[in-house]
Amino acid sequence: MTESKNFRLLNKLPSLDGLRAVAVVLTSLVHLVPEQVPGGFIGVDVFFVISGFLITSILLGSFARDGRIHLGEFYVRRARRLLPALIALVLVFTLVVVVISPTTRDLIVAGIVDVSVLTYTFNWGPVVGREPPWQVDHLWSLSVEEQFYILWPLLLILLLRIAGRTTIMALTASAALVSALAQTIVFDTTQSVGWVYFASPLHAHGIILGCLLAQLYVWRRAEGPLRWLAVTAWPMAASLLVILGLSLYLDVDGAVTYNGGMLLAVLAAAVLVAGLVARDTLGETAGLFSRVFSSRVLTVIGRRSYSIYLWQNFLAWALSSSLRDSWLWIPANVIATGVCAEISYRFVERRFVKPAGDSTSLAERGAIEVARNNG
Repeated sequence: MTESKNFRLLNKLPSLDGLRAVAVVLTSLVHLVPEQVPGGFIGVDVFFVISGFLITSILLGSFARDGRIHLGEFYVRRARRLLPALIALVLVFTLVVVVISPTTRDLIVAGIVDVSVLTYTFNWGPVVGREPPWQVDHLWSLSVEEQFYILWPLLLILLLRIAGRTTIMALTASAALVSALAQTIVFDTTQSVGWVYFASPLHAHGIILGCLLAQLYVWRRAEGPLRWLAVTAWPMAASLLVILGLSLYLDVDGAVTYNGGMLLAVLAAAVLVAGLVARDTLGETAGLFSRVFSSRVLTVIGRRSYSIYLWQNFLAWALSSSLRDSWLWIPANVIATGVCAEISYRFVERRFVKPAGDSTSLAERGAIEVARNNG
């Protein structure tokens, strides 16, 4: 397989790992210092945009290469990528409950949590008013993503059979808009954070916008804007400032969050994803943003972001009773999370997937190159 003159393989995208690092730091800070970084939860929405972009790129690449999407292989890859580390956390959570609080009620709650986490239905508990144990309450986002992984490939196969590319992109853009508008309308009508934050259809606009970015990128429908982003720094700088500013301002219970705040964060994340991908594949990689987001520190953190996300909140719970009011609170959490994430990454995650620059394999990203080179 040869590279086109102006296209670098997607296996050379460490900058997206760097963006993952920013996202996981924001989500960690909202758990550690919620008073100072109340809007750190938008790190999850950054993850959603990245996920939508990469997964849709992989699916379109597979379709361009083989004329079909291999659902079985796709689902197996996702399971190997996500389930082992998640199962490890669930086992530890259950063991802790058995040891420190083996009451009938707590054991039943733990069993319900385990089943809902592993069946990726965990996000629906808060929707119906069932608050989960806070040491695992962050796992709702994995349920939203996995529901996307299951349903989107099936829908995309159908769309590729019955509709043209322009129609598919229009439908995808419309779906993102409907999700964002529905989130606003439902919140303004019901004031229910449980519904608008945890219900998958109402919190799907970030993932869907990532899907649209992938369509624009792979099908070469935004060459001009992408090449402009590849050499223009200020849109990415502005987007990063927007995300950081919103992380300090938004509140998960606040009306502003669901009346444009979260949507603004998603749009800023989309600009960052598009800009980083454009710079790594179409433009100069020596620019400041490429150097920063591709730096060793950020890429190392980004490649471990899944394990960090899994363990950080659980460890914050474990350390809370003894260190919450101490100056050791943040250092102890950082060290404990780093150790557990490294163990999870080296001895769990990497035993089931081949190491790569980011969460997509070389073969998958080669398929994306095929799709893009075929236009």
